[in-house]
Amino acid sequence: MSSFRNYIEKFVTKNDFFHLPHIAEMNCFDPSGSYYYDLRGRANYPGKLKNGLPVIKYADLEFVNPVGAAQNGLANLQLFWDTGDEFYLTKALNITKALVYYGKSENGSLVWRYPIDNRGHTNWLSAMAQGQAASLLLRIGCMTGEDWYHEKAREALKPFFLSINKGGVTCLMDDKHIWFEEYALPLPPYTLNGFIVALFGVRDGAIILNDKDLNNLYEEALSTLIQVLPRFNCRGWSLYDLSVKSMGPFKINNLASPFYHRFHIELLKVLELLTDDVVFRRQRLEWEKCRDRGLRIYTAIVEKVIYRMLNPVKRGTI
Repeated sequence: MSSFRNYIEKFVTKNDFFHLPHIAEMNCFDPSGSYYYDLRGRANYPGKLKNGLPVIKYADLEFVNPVGAAQNGLANLQLFWDTGDEFYLTKALNITKALVYYGKSENGSLVWRYPIDNRGHTNWLSAMAQGQAASLLLRIGCMTGEDWYHEKAREALKPFFLSINKGGVTCLMDDKHIWFEEYALPLPPYTLNGFIVALFGVRDGAIILNDKDLNNLYEEALSTLIQVLPRFNCRGWSLYDLSVKSMGPFKINNLASPFYHRFHIELLKVLELLTDDVVFRRQRLEWEKCRDRGLRIYTAIVEKVIYRMLNPVKRGTI
């Protein structure tokens, strides 16, 4: 059975630089220190670079992946904190500067747009990219003492105060719950991992910049997650987002692949540490039960395969 599981798991799980395993960092309270989860395996991008930033290819289009670039910088910062080797700090600095210059200034915001098609839309923003870039900029600013990095982080966080239809990355779930969308589209799919990673960036900004507005935004978004997290639970397995496809009379949810299910568990570990909220602990324990054993992992993978078959149109992913 394990060989069958491994075979079908490969069908729904990417195995590349951007999908290396994530492990929660236990010492994640100080946003001027190490990042919330381990990114060290992403310190050296094996593919093509543009001005030192990782390039990916989607269809016939090559472009810099802003999330990959931010993670590349954070990975080198983690290695610098581990080793004290200035090589990693210099590399992180160069990546950070290149990422800023790759971004675009729009109405006082520093943004990184994705040029690829996603559900019929191009040049969309990503709360995950904005938040993780801000996390990198804030840490570099703390390391160097240069205010310029913090100013750019503040610009990167401005889209969190704007709705998607006004050029931001925020929307309302059920017209009342604030949500940071990884794929900032007119019809947001409500992507779980991207929301949480973006939330970390807002938290970093609130603490390091001592910004009350960012702190209020963080608290409101954290409250959203506590309230809506049960909606991302499907019979003991996590959902990647809240998208649903129809197959005759049946509704097929977009379950997380095994990679993203494990990532969700690690993200909830971090949230447990940060908040000590029982909601995160309870959901994490339930998802851990199905992570590596039991019938549910097989049915989850099969459901993911069916969803992929019903959703054959290519869409950009981060």
